[in-house]
Amino acid sequence: MTSSSTRRSRSTGRRVATALTAAFLSGTVALAGCGGEPDEPAASSSASPPPPPKVKSAAKLIHVQGKFPKSRHQAVAANVSAVVDSWLQAAYVGGDFPRATSTYGNVFPGFSKGAVAQAGKQMSLMSSATIAPHIDSVEVVSSDVHVDLLANNNYPVGAVARVRLVYDTTGERESRQIVRGSLDMVPTKSSWAVFGFNITREETAATQPSPSPSLSATTKSGEKP
Repeated sequence: MTSSSTRRSRSTGRRVATALTAAFLSGTVALAGCGGEPDEPAASSSASPPPPPKVKSAAKLIHVQGKFPKSRHQAVAANVSAVVDSWLQAAYVGGDFPRATSTYGNVFPGFSKGAVAQAGKQMSLMSSATIAPHIDSVEVVSSDVHVDLLANNNYPVGAVARVRLVYDTTGERESRQIVRGSLDMVPTKSSWAVFGFNITREETAATQPSPSPSLSATTKSGEKP
């Protein structure tokens, strides 16, 4: 069984102001019949299957660059987190396992066209695609999204979402997986879109005390989607 470790990415208020202002100024993101007597009810099974794993991140707004009302802090953090969660769900923990790698064709909801293209080149890191055929189940341990916001005149114009997802897998590839890093995002008409990312995935095998060498995926902040 293999294992990998990562380096932690960092994000600051200054990074929000520089990276996202550049992106904002360069342009917005395009982003059966029946009859007779009724059947007897079927006998219930001995145990119901467990519910599928669900990502529901704890969202928090950490830094604000620019003017933005405090009363809307939690709402904007929740909106950003919802987009992040949709990706984490689709890419890492959703679906039935074991699962074929070929089923991971559309696992980047909320990503811009450019970000989808970049993420698609790094499926082993940006999703569970390569380990899915070797696992039987997934359990979400924790998920957190911390948001740094860039605002102008009470309106959000960009954000950096700092992400940490922890989930356990069973089966041939029994392990603990930790996905962490940052997503660069801009608001759309109805939601948010990811246009850049710096993500790492750490895998610790169940039989090993600590992880070894690293996997990371990055797109440059401020590049056009």
